Amino acid sequence: MAVKSKHRCELLIPAAVGWQRWVGPEAGPLELEQVFENEGTLTREGLRHVLALPASSAWTLPAWLKGESAYVRDMAQLHLERLGVRTAGAEHDMSVAIIASDDLAHLTCISALKDEPAPFDMSNKLPDEVVTSARCHQMPEDSIVIWRELGKWVVAITSGAHVVYFSPLSAARLDSGALAELNNICLQLRFQRVLGNIEQVVLWTEEGDVAQIGKTTSIKTVRAERPAPFLPPRGQSRLVPADIVAARVKQAGSARTRMLALGAGALVALAIAAIATLTVFASRERDQLLDRVADLTPRASKVEDHRKSWEEIASAVDPKRFPMGILLRCMEPESAQEIALTHFECAGDRVMLRGRSPSSSLALKYAQEIKNTESLGLFAWETPPPTMHSDDSATFELKGVRP
Repeated sequence: MAVKSKHRCELLIPAAVGWQRWVGPEAGPLELEQVFENEGTLTREGLRHVLALPASSAWTLPAWLKGESAYVRDMAQLHLERLGVRTAGAEHDMSVAIIASDDLAHLTCISALKDEPAPFDMSNKLPDEVVTSARCHQMPEDSIVIWRELGKWVVAITSGAHVVYFSPLSAARLDSGALAELNNICLQLRFQRVLGNIEQVVLWTEEGDVAQIGKTTSIKTVRAERPAPFLPPRGQSRLVPADIVAARVKQAGSARTRMLALGAGALVALAIAAIATLTVFASRERDQLLDRVADLTPRASKVEDHRKSWEEIASAVDPKRFPMGILLRCMEPESAQEIALTHFECAGDRVMLRGRSPSSSLALKYAQEIKNTESLGLFAWETPPPTMHSDDSATFELKGVRP
C-alpha cells in the first residue's frame, strides 16, 4: 500500500458545476475522488499534482506562423500582439505547440493566460503543472465538442487529433443563438486557413436538441458521455498563473525560514556544551540569511511589478477588442439572423463588414442595430446606404473606427 500511495497522482479539473479531483497512477486510468461545489483543492499527498484551467482562464488559438521553428515562440507573441492580446513575455505566460509544418510556415496552437487569478484554493497544495482542461480529455478527431464547464458552455475544435481552438460561448443556452456563435467561430477559423473538414458535432451533455443542431449545421451530431480525464504527458505545457508563481516564491521562503528555525534550535541545544563555538556559527548563519533575503527581495518585487504592468495594460487586452469577439458581437443584433456576412476585416482600430440581405430595409435595420449595440459602442460607425439589386436583395458595407 505504501508503494501505491507514493505513485499516486492528482488532477484538479473543472466540472459542469464546481470542480472535481481525480486520482490514480500517472500512466493509468484516473478515478473520481471528490466533487467540490465551488473552488477545488489539492491534497499534500501524491507525486504529481496537475491543475486543469477552465476555458475562460486562457486563450487557445491557432495560427500559421512564418519563420524558423527555433523562433516560433517569439513569432507567436508578435501574432498575439497583433490580435490585441498582450503578455508580459515571461516563460509561464504562454505555451506554443507546433501541429504541422510546410516549406513556408508552421501551424501552431497558442495558449496564453488571461490576467486572472488561478481559480482554485491555494491554501493547501500548489500544482506541479498547469494545463488547459481540453488537454486532459480524449477528443474525437476533426470534430466540434461542446460541454458545460463551471456553468458555461465551452467549445473545443479539433483538426485531426489536435485541439486547435478552445473557448467559452457567450450563449446561456444551446439554442439557435449558440449555433450562430459557433458558426461565426468556424467562419473565422476558415478565414485563417486553420480549420479542416469537420466530420461531427459531439455533445458531452444531456442538453440541446441533436436533431435541430444537425439540421442547422448540416453536420452529423451525436451525444456522448463526457469521458474520464487523463494526465497529460509531463512538460506539455509551461503555463503557470502569476499568483501561483508568487505563492511558490512565498512557499519557498517559508520553507527556508522553517529550516533556519530548526537550525537555530539545534544551535541553542549545542550552545550548552560549546557557547563560544556556536556563537561563531550563529553569526555565519545570520549573514547567510541576510544574503538570501537580499537575493529574494528583488525577485518578489518583480511579481508585484508584473501585476501593476498588467493592470496598466488591461484595456489593451480587453476581450471585447479581440477580433473574434468583435465578430461575435457583430452578430448580436436580431436582424443578423437574416443577413449573410461576406467579408470581415479587423485591423488596429478599424473594422469593416460587408454582407448581403434579402432587402434594403433589412440592411438599413442591421446598420442601425449595429450602431445601437452597447458592446460595439467603442466604434464610430459609417453606414452608407445599401446597394439594391434586381432581385430586391441588397449589399451593404459598414465601417467602424475607434476614436
